[in-house]
Amino acid sequence: MRSSFLSFMPARVCFFCALAVCICMLHARGLHAAGVKNVLVVFPEEAWTAHAYRTIYNALKSKFDETRQNEVTLFGESLDLYLFPDGSRQQYLAEFLREKFSRMKIDLLIPVAPSSLSFVLRTRDTIFPGIPVVYCGEVAHGGKRLEHRSDVTGTALTLDIVGTIDLARRVQPGLKRIAAVAGTSMIDEYLLSLFRGAFQNYEGELELIDLTGLPLNRLLDNVSGLPASTAIIYIGFQRDVDGRIFSTAATMKLVSQAANVPLFNFIDTALGYGSVGGCMTQIETMAKKTGEFALRVLSGESISAIEPAVIRENPAMFDWRELKRWGIAESTLPPGSIVRFKEYSHWEEFRWWVIGIFSFICLQTLLIFLLIQNIFKRKQAEDQSSRDRQHLAHISRVSTVGQLGHSLAHEINQPLAAMRVNAEAAQKLLEGEPPDLGEVRAALGDIVADSKRAQEVVACIRDLVRNKPPELNSLELNRVARDAVQMVQTDAASKGTAVRLELAEDLPAVYGDHVQLQQVALNFLLNALESVSENPYPPKLVTVKTDKEADGRVSLSVSDNGPGIEPEIAKHLFEPFFTTKPEGLGLGLSICRSIIEAHGGSLSVDSNLENGATFRLHLPVGSAAKPKASSGGSKNVG
Repeated sequence: MRSSFLSFMPARVCFFCALAVCICMLHARGLHAAGVKNVLVVFPEEAWTAHAYRTIYNALKSKFDETRQNEVTLFGESLDLYLFPDGSRQQYLAEFLREKFSRMKIDLLIPVAPSSLSFVLRTRDTIFPGIPVVYCGEVAHGGKRLEHRSDVTGTALTLDIVGTIDLARRVQPGLKRIAAVAGTSMIDEYLLSLFRGAFQNYEGELELIDLTGLPLNRLLDNVSGLPASTAIIYIGFQRDVDGRIFSTAATMKLVSQAANVPLFNFIDTALGYGSVGGCMTQIETMAKKTGEFALRVLSGESISAIEPAVIRENPAMFDWRELKRWGIAESTLPPGSIVRFKEYSHWEEFRWWVIGIFSFICLQTLLIFLLIQNIFKRKQAEDQSSRDRQHLAHISRVSTVGQLGHSLAHEINQPLAAMRVNAEAAQKLLEGEPPDLGEVRAALGDIVADSKRAQEVVACIRDLVRNKPPELNSLELNRVARDAVQMVQTDAASKGTAVRLELAEDLPAVYGDHVQLQQVALNFLLNALESVSENPYPPKLVTVKTDKEADGRVSLSVSDNGPGIEPEIAKHLFEPFFTTKPEGLGLGLSICRSIIEAHGGSLSVDSNLENGATFRLHLPVGSAAKPKASSGGSKNVG
């Protein structure tokens, strides 16, 4: 009996395996039939570390999210072609990709940049036979024909190298030399060949200083000692002659910081990393056009009917900070130039607030004067007393002020509106026979409470922007957390982000300055909101938490579910002048650290690239360590 059972075991195992395979295939077909389309974006290198490639991916995703005809799942893959320089090694890469995606049905390929397109066209029959291709970022120049077949189309960009050199000559009168900076990767050498062809137009007019193919250290030394009347054209630097790999944007920033002459480039996503400017290729515009083509193909339109598109507009763009660094006047820029990262003076930034508040006060004064004048004339013209008409005039003035209150900021609009409603209720109660004085008192009490509420909001904002000596008191960390969250609620709501408070009960008091601690909490919150805004998938959540620690201290933490922080970057976050933001100065977290250390505490950060980051401040309780005078004052952070 046992042998009979065992003899049927292989057949039964085969049957159940076959059944499982059939179920999986039916499930996969069902998903595909439901309108789900899989699109694979292939990057040549750097992938998510490169600003240009992140811009392309996000632009494609936003375009796909707009459609209701098909649900599109977007995948990204970096080929890291600088690790596979020859054909034989690229064959290993092709085999790896074929195995990796063998169980997934890909409906469309989007290779980014010429090297990715070349790789896909060479290996497509092996990896993705029959899959249509819509490329993104091919370079159109000279008489080059763009790839267009029955199953291949896409978008191309133009690199206005000549226009960028002309811009450098315009803003640097008397320019005599161009220093070319480029690395040794495939894309570096490809762009360098385009530059050399374009520079032939300036032979005899400009001297060329060749800084291509150098080790990074030598390159930085050379750019620090360039002769006067020179401009640097940054072409690209993904690998140096020693084979070391670099981020193009990060290297540009290093070169710009070391250089003694201005630097120019021609890719818009690299603006903000030390470049004065240039005639910029519009990466996002090209990516959105690629997304349009992809949606047409996914909807069933024949690729052969979609002609490749070339983005030919290369507007002049400049970094305001670099213009100031090199003393370049905005009046020298071409008409219609785009100037980014402009920093405004206090008057330029707040003048409309000042004008609006001043106008409001003047108008209110005028109305009060007119009302008083009207009452005075009525008293002269009439024989009747008193007192009821004065009260009616007073209610009218309150109503007028309530209507004009709509020009105030959102944070005090609600208490002003509540004051108006209670005043009108009091008017109706006084008109009764007899008047209900008890309810009138209650209404007036509500008015007083609402006015204090508005005053507290204004006082809180005033304290944050006023430069005053620290006031050291015993205070509640929970209140610091609540006040900071209240200040960012409107900004968080506009970004679709939820802010959650988790406050510990019976939290011991700390000794310090409320405004300075609120400054640190606000810095954490604003950074968290900015990080969460990069998260393409909901929910977007920021959590503010207070807690007691095992060592007797208390803590306030701000957590987000954004993209997280690279461990190497996290090591330097609290150092002065270290920043990952193109517009940042790298002082916000450094100031926060000085404030908390002056309070006898410390800062820490925990980061997980999949689950976001947590910034935490730790403080001693009570008067265990009274704060020293802090240079942080009431400076803004960020």
